[in-house]
Amino acid sequence: MINDRGIIKYQGFLMPEHIKMLKELDTDDHKVPKPQLDERQIEDMEQLFSESLATQTILEIITWKNGFFSSKIGFVKRIDPISKKVFIKDELGTLISIDFINITNVSPK
Repeated sequence: MINDRGIIKYQGFLMPEHIKMLKELDTDDHKVPKPQLDERQIEDMEQLFSESLATQTILEIITWKNGFFSSKIGFVKRIDPISKKVFIKDELGTLISIDFINITNVSPK
C-alpha cells in the first residue's frame, strides 16, 4: 500500500489569487436574487411599522443585501421618510438603521 500525503501535496499549486477566486465563486453560488414586492406587501409593512411605533410591538424584519438575507428583531423607534430609513431598537437597546429598500418582509414577533 502506498502511503503518501494525499491532497496536501497539491495545495502548493494553487496561488492565493486562485484560492480567492474559488471562494468568490462559492459565495456567488449561494446568492439569492432580491424578491420583488407589490404595493399590497409594502402597505402591510408600513402598517406594521406604524403600529410598532405607536405600541412598541416587537417585529422581525427580514432584509436583503448583496444576495443574502438577514433578520433583525426589535421595535420601531423612528421612521425617516426623507432618507427612507427605519430605526429599530433591538433587545440589547442598540439603535439599528435599516434602509427601507432592503426590507423584504416584516412580521410581528
